[in-house]
Amino acid sequence: MVGTPGRDREPAPLVGRRHALHIVSAAVGAAVAGAGRCLVVSGEAGIGTSRLLAEAAREAAARGVAVAEGRATELDRLSPLVTLVTALGSGDVPVLDEPDRAELAARSAVPYRQTALLSERIAAYARSRPLLIVLDDVQWADEVTALMLRSLVPALSGSRVLWLLAGRPLPEASVMRTAVEGLVEDGALSLALGPLSDEAVEELATHTLGARPGKGLRDWVAGAAGNPFLLQELLWALREQGRVLVEDGIARVTPGALPDGFRTRVARRWRHLSPAARRLTEAGAVLGRPFTVHEAAGVMGVPVREVTAATEEAVAQGQLAAEGPLLRFRHDLIRQTVYDNLTTPVKHALHREAGSMLAAEGRPAAESATHVAFGARRGDAQALRVLRDAADSIVGAAPGTAADLLIRLVELGDPGDPDRPDHVCKALAALSFSGRMDEARELGEAELAAAPDPTALATVRHGVAAALKFAGRTPEVLTLVDLALADEGVPPVNQAQLWSLRAHTLVDGGLAAGEDPGCAAADAAGDEAVRLGEAAGVPAAVTSGYTARSRAALAAGRVEEAVVLAERATAVAEHSGGEARWHAPRRWLGEALAVSERFAEAEAAFDLGQREAEQLGVPWAVPRLRGHRSRLWLAAGRLAQATAEAEATLNSALALGTPPTAQATRALLARLAIWRDDLASARALLTTARGFADGGVRVAVDELLLADVLLRDAQAADDQEAADPGDGLWAILPDWIRPLCYEPGLGPELVRIALRAGLPEQAGRAAEASRLLAVRSPRLASAQAAAVHVDALLSGSPGGLRRAVGLWRSAPRPLALAAALEDAAKVTADRDEALALWEEAFALYGTAGARRGAARARQELRALGVHRRMPRSADRRTEGWGAITPSEMRVVRLVADGLTNRQVANRLFLSRHTVDAHLRNVFAKLGVSSRVELARLTAVHLAETGTPGTDVTEGTPVGGS
Repeated sequence: MVGTPGRDREPAPLVGRRHALHIVSAAVGAAVAGAGRCLVVSGEAGIGTSRLLAEAAREAAARGVAVAEGRATELDRLSPLVTLVTALGSGDVPVLDEPDRAELAARSAVPYRQTALLSERIAAYARSRPLLIVLDDVQWADEVTALMLRSLVPALSGSRVLWLLAGRPLPEASVMRTAVEGLVEDGALSLALGPLSDEAVEELATHTLGARPGKGLRDWVAGAAGNPFLLQELLWALREQGRVLVEDGIARVTPGALPDGFRTRVARRWRHLSPAARRLTEAGAVLGRPFTVHEAAGVMGVPVREVTAATEEAVAQGQLAAEGPLLRFRHDLIRQTVYDNLTTPVKHALHREAGSMLAAEGRPAAESATHVAFGARRGDAQALRVLRDAADSIVGAAPGTAADLLIRLVELGDPGDPDRPDHVCKALAALSFSGRMDEARELGEAELAAAPDPTALATVRHGVAAALKFAGRTPEVLTLVDLALADEGVPPVNQAQLWSLRAHTLVDGGLAAGEDPGCAAADAAGDEAVRLGEAAGVPAAVTSGYTARSRAALAAGRVEEAVVLAERATAVAEHSGGEARWHAPRRWLGEALAVSERFAEAEAAFDLGQREAEQLGVPWAVPRLRGHRSRLWLAAGRLAQATAEAEATLNSALALGTPPTAQATRALLARLAIWRDDLASARALLTTARGFADGGVRVAVDELLLADVLLRDAQAADDQEAADPGDGLWAILPDWIRPLCYEPGLGPELVRIALRAGLPEQAGRAAEASRLLAVRSPRLASAQAAAVHVDALLSGSPGGLRRAVGLWRSAPRPLALAAALEDAAKVTADRDEALALWEEAFALYGTAGARRGAARARQELRALGVHRRMPRSADRRTEGWGAITPSEMRVVRLVADGLTNRQVANRLFLSRHTVDAHLRNVFAKLGVSSRVELARLTAVHLAETGTPGTDVTEGTPVGGS
C-alpha cells in the first residue's frame, strides 16, 4: 500500500489526522527554511487523506509556499506522466508551462530525458520559491509517474521541495508500491492515517446528530470502524430515514433494519435521481475518471443538450462535483458503488459504448481498449484487434496495463487461434516486466497444459522460460527450454529463439545450475541460434545468438573474440532494425570493449546503447547498461563514480523488478564498499543478496562468491579465516574465470588471500586462472601483467614483482597497479625503493578513493618514518570544504556558474545520476540546501583560497583506450 513497507520492514505506525497535520506542518516550515522532504500518507478510502492534503495546501499557501496539486484517477495509468504533469501545471504560477509540456511530449519515447527536464524545471522553480507538490490518490498514478517519482524525489532532495503523496493501499505487484517503498528506504517519512479514536467518533456523531449517541447507536457507529466518510454517510442515512430520536440530549436509534454500509447509502441516494441523472452517473462511473458532459453523452448515446439538466441535478444532489470543464464523483467510493450496482449486461454495453466513443474522440488507444476489454465477447475480431494494437503501443511505457490488455486478449480469443501462443508470450513478457511473476506462472502453466501442437507448445514454453529468466530462475528456464527443443516438429524460428535463450541463460546462471563452467555449451547454443536464425531469415535470433556467443567468449577469457562477435551482433541489428534492436546488442559490445580496455569506445557504446534502449522502449536494458558503466569506472579507478552509478543501477533494477540485475549490482556494491573500507555496508548488501539467492534468484553466483571471499578477508580475525577451502569460489577456479576477465587484478588478489590463509592449492587454482586468461587474450595488457604477477607471488621473486609493476604500468587499471606496488615494496631490501613504491601506491589509492588500500600504504610509510595525511578523497572529514573531493569540486564550480545538472554531466562526461550524487554529498558536507546558497559559498571560498575559477572545460573521458 502507499507508505506500507514490504515484507521485511515494520509497517508505518498509525497516526491520527491531527498528529499527521502537525507533522506535515513541520515539514512545510522546513521547506520554507530551505530543507526538502518527502511525506507519504496512506489510508483506506474515506479515512481523511484528501482532507489532510487540502489543509496542508492551505497552510503552505498561507506561508508563501507555491502549491502544485494533482489527483490521479483510475484511468490515469493509461496516460504516461499525466498525474505528475497535471500537478506541475496547476497553481497560479505553474511549474510547467505549455512549451515545457510540449517538450515533455516530444520526449515521450525517452523517459530518462523526461526525468531530466522535470528535474531541471522543478529545481529552477524551487530556487525562487519553496514548492509543495501534492499528489492524491497515487494508487491510480501511471507507471511512468511512479518511476519518475522514484528518481525525482532523491534527485531534488537538496532543493526547497516538499513532496506530499497520499493514497489507498497498493497491490503487492505495483510499480507505484515499489517506487514508494524505495522512497521510504531513502528517507521519506511514511504516515499511515489511522481511524478516528473513540472520542473523535463520538464527537463527530454528536456534531452530526446534535446529541450524544446512546449505547445502541454507538454499537451501530462502531460498524464504521472509525472511517469518517463511512461514519457520516451512515449517520446521515439514519437521520434521513427518521430512525434517530433525541431524548434528554441522547441520540437513540429506533428498532429495525438499518443501512449496512456505504453501498446501501449511496444506492438509496442514487435512486432519488431522475432517470437521466442516474444514467449520467452510470456513464461517469464506467468512464472511471473525471469526464466531460460531452463524453458522458457519448457513452449514453444522446445529444449533449439532453444531459445538461441531468448534470445540474447530479451536481446539486451532491453526487457529482464540477471542476472546470470536468465532472467528477464527490468521492471515488460513490463512483465504485454506482458501478457495482450495475448489472453485468449493462456494464458490458456501457463499456462498449465508451470504447467506441473514446476511439472516435482520438483518446489514447489504451484507454479505449480498456473499455473494449470489458465490453467485448469471445471471438469479437474487432475487439481483439483493438486490444492487440493498444497493448503493443504501450508495452514499453506501461507494461502492467499492457499485461491486463493482453490477458484479456487471451481470454477473448479462440483457443485454436494460431496467434494465441504469440499473444500468450507477449502477456508473459509484460507480466514479467511488471513484476507479476505469480500471474505469469499461472498463465504459463495453464497455456502449457492446453497447447494444441508442438509449435504452440514450444512458443509458450519459450515465453514461460523467458519470464522465468527475467526472475533469475535459471534451473527452471533450462528445463523448459530443453523440453521444447526435444519436441519434434518445432519450426526453425522457434528453435532459434530457444537456443538463444538457452545460451544467455547458461552464461548468466549456468554456474548456479551446475552446468557449463567453461561456457562451451553456451557458445554452441549461441552458434546454433545464429545458424537457424540465418536460415529462417530471423535477424532477431541472429543478433541474440551472436551476443550470447560474445558473452560466452568473454566469460571464457577470449576477450578479442568477444569484441568481434559483439560487433557482428550490432551490425546485424543496425542493418535489419525492428525486433533485432530490442536485444540491445550495443550494451554487450560496450561490455566487451570495456574488458578489452578500450575504455573510451566502451563509454561511447554505453551512452549510445542507453539512448537506443530509451527510444525503443526497452526499459530493462537501461539498468544493465548502467551496471556495465559502473564496472568501467571501477576498472578506471574512479570509485566514487562507480558507486554512484551502481546505486542508480540498483534503484532502477528494483523499480523495474529485474532481480538478476539487482543481484549482480548488490555484489558489485559490496566490493566497492570494501574498497572504501565500509564493511558494514558490504555485509548488509551480501546478506540481502544471499537471501534472494536462497529464494531462487540463481544468477551472479560467481559475483557473490567473490564478494564473500573479499569481505571475509577484509574482516578476518586471523589469516586462516580469510579463505574457505571448501566448495566456494576456489572450487570453480580455474574452469570459470569470468570475474578475472572483468578485472584481471583479481587473480593476484585471490592468490594473495589464499597464501595468507595457508591454502597453497587454492592459490594455485587462482594463479592458473590468470595464466589461462593471458593465453586466451594475448593482446590484453592486464592479462599479461596478472600472469606475471601471480607467478611472482607464488615464487616470492622480487624481480618478478618488479616486472609485474612494469607491466601493470602499461595497463589502464590503477588499483591493480597499486596492489602490485604494495607487493613489490614488501619484498625489496632497499629502503629508498620501498619508500618510493609505498608513496606511489598511497597516491594511487588516495586518488581512486580506495580508503582501505590508502590506510595500508600510510601505515607502511609511517613505519619507514614518513608521515602522510590521508588523501582528501579518503579523508575522514565529513563537513566543510576539506571534505569536498576533487570530483565533487569540479561539479560545484560548474553549478556555481549556473549550469544545470544535465549540462554539468555533458561537460564532464558523467552520468546525470553521478552528478546528482555529487551534489547531494556536497549539500550535506557544506550544510546548504539550495544551489543559490552553494554558488554564494563557492564564490567566497574561491576568493579566500585564491583558487582560479572554473577549470573543468576539458571534460576528460574515462581512461585511455
